[in-house]
Amino acid sequence: PLAEVAERIMRHAPESFESYDDHTLSVALKVLPRLVRRMKGNAIRLAFQFLPEAWMALTGGLPKLVLIAEFTAATGEEAEAAALAARDALSGMGLKTNVTKSEAEGEKYWTIRRESFNLLRQHVKHLRTAPFIDDFVVRREDLSAFLPELYEVLGTYPKMVFTVAGHVGDGNFHIIPLMDVRLPETESIIRDLAEKVYALVIRYGGSITGEHNDGIIRTPFVGRMFGAEIERLFGETKELFDPLRVFNPGKKVGGEFGYAMGHLDLIA
Repeated sequence: PLAEVAERIMRHAPESFESYDDHTLSVALKVLPRLVRRMKGNAIRLAFQFLPEAWMALTGGLPKLVLIAEFTAATGEEAEAAALAARDALSGMGLKTNVTKSEAEGEKYWTIRRESFNLLRQHVKHLRTAPFIDDFVVRREDLSAFLPELYEVLGTYPKMVFTVAGHVGDGNFHIIPLMDVRLPETESIIRDLAEKVYALVIRYGGSITGEHNDGIIRTPFVGRMFGAEIERLFGETKELFDPLRVFNPGKKVGGEFGYAMGHLDLIA
């Protein structure tokens, strides 16, 4: 289970613990030539690094989730020892692991994580990134149950292109869909998915945002996240410091979903 994997890795105090899903990997393979050009070194050698992923795609066996744990220490030998200890902690779980020993060896994974979706967005007409469910947090111990339910919700729109990446150690995930904001159905899709995803997050005792704050797109869910009393206190604080509603109107206080949708192009 993912929760157990995360707990075993975190016992070894990684410097960072990131992830990307099979959607991200699939996108990476679609833009592979451009992805390789983003990396340093011989293009042919770099392309060969992606052969395992290409073979998995051909045989229908992309991993559902790729986890990247990074370890640092005073020396390279100590960092490698920490990585090997974390790998050994996963023995018996039937997982495929790979210990990289240099920045160059690990660059492939970080490039997939950080660049693939951006490259796709740059080469698809009329589609924009729409980060409206992009920053939620759930407890690590709940990930094994939470993520299948999340993908079930996202699966109600099978034509939607999206990636799920995140900081597994913190249970913080970012979902970034590509959407055509010109289409009339886009607003209803955003509303429907936001309602369902945030309801799921709150049911698991999580937070609708972890790094990026609420903004106008999450403000309609602030009351459900914090409760009526805290929402009232937010309003009173706003009234004290900004009675004319000059600063950041519609954010955190008094923002309805219709107001957010009026700024849809800015959100995307």
